[in-house]
Amino acid sequence: MRNAIDVKGCFLLFLFACLCLTPCFAAGASPEFIPVGAVVPLTGRMAAGGKDVKAGYELAVHHINADGGIFVKELNKKLPLKLIILDDESDPVKTASRLEKLYSVDKVLVYLGGFSSELNVAGMSIAEKNKTPWLGVTIAVESALKRGFKYIFIPFGMSGAQTKAFFDLLDSIPKEQRPKKIANFELQADWGLECGEHVAKMAKERGYELMVEKYAAGTKDFSSMILAAKAAQAEALFSVPTPPQSIGLIKQMKELDYAPKVTLFVRGADFWTYWQALGADANYVMSDGNWDEKMPYPGNERLVKDYLAKFPEVKSIGMPVGPSYASVQILAKAIEKAGSLDREKIRNALVTTDMVTVKGPVKFRQDGPAEVIFGLRQWQNGKQQIVWPPDIATSKVLLAPPWSKR
Repeated sequence: MRNAIDVKGCFLLFLFACLCLTPCFAAGASPEFIPVGAVVPLTGRMAAGGKDVKAGYELAVHHINADGGIFVKELNKKLPLKLIILDDESDPVKTASRLEKLYSVDKVLVYLGGFSSELNVAGMSIAEKNKTPWLGVTIAVESALKRGFKYIFIPFGMSGAQTKAFFDLLDSIPKEQRPKKIANFELQADWGLECGEHVAKMAKERGYELMVEKYAAGTKDFSSMILAAKAAQAEALFSVPTPPQSIGLIKQMKELDYAPKVTLFVRGADFWTYWQALGADANYVMSDGNWDEKMPYPGNERLVKDYLAKFPEVKSIGMPVGPSYASVQILAKAIEKAGSLDREKIRNALVTTDMVTVKGPVKFRQDGPAEVIFGLRQWQNGKQQIVWPPDIATSKVLLAPPWSKR
């Protein structure tokens, strides 16, 4: 009997010690950090973008913590951010389940998004269900926001802005050189279909001919589409391929000798690994310009310097790094403004965001997306240059010559 009591007593003492050593947000306990969680594709078809997103988050958290953390008025002290990142393996089902784990087990106060519209839409639904603020970039599907979300904030250019920038750039090309026919290689997924609607509407309004070729998310052979666009003499190409597809498309376009004057792959061509994969064949390809390392906004120089110190092999920083970094900046400002670690108060502070980040001014609209500057970048001799809009451009757009003249 005595042995049984001793064992029970030892167990209770052990349990008590474990609880004392575990940081928590229990009543009366003073938290040691601010837990923030993200589910990001670090493996699978979206991994190239996920790694850039992860790098942006980690660098921003490092800078904020190095500067002393975030002042929380209710606690009258500064706290560091604790970033917890899980891999969803580019699978939206795993995006959802791992976000639930971050909420129920890790007790994160705020979610940061992953990479790609498909995975982020899955994440947004979980955040809304859990009433947990969600800050996400690399999502462009506007239709997903028609559900009346309260906790979703997107400091990123959406599909309407992306397609408008494409047509504004085309309109800026001298008339004698301007493409007259556009090929839209339309990805059969939410974002691709939504962009397709915008492209069709704007082509009609602005007097361009349009042809549409459709492909699925798993497509690897694009030869029939490319040959159709070549036969139709389409001089401009628009698409939103997955990262691997953006590489495969250029390789097959070269093999089939199809060289449109203007090519915009909104996704895929915006990573630093794109030049590694294609070399000089990446020249003239345009991509998303939500951020660039040469942008003149406060903090951007520090971001670029420290990123390149960490990754000296990188020659041109991937676009997702900047917006991801900016998301953490926005979060830090909102927590400080809320003066609390209460999710609802942080959400209410995010609504009133009006600040300048490393990617420029950010002010959220009532439906969640932000009013942001959206640009386009183009690969030019191993570097990505901002070519649109003109007031922040670092180079003029270069029209692609035939493959035989490169």
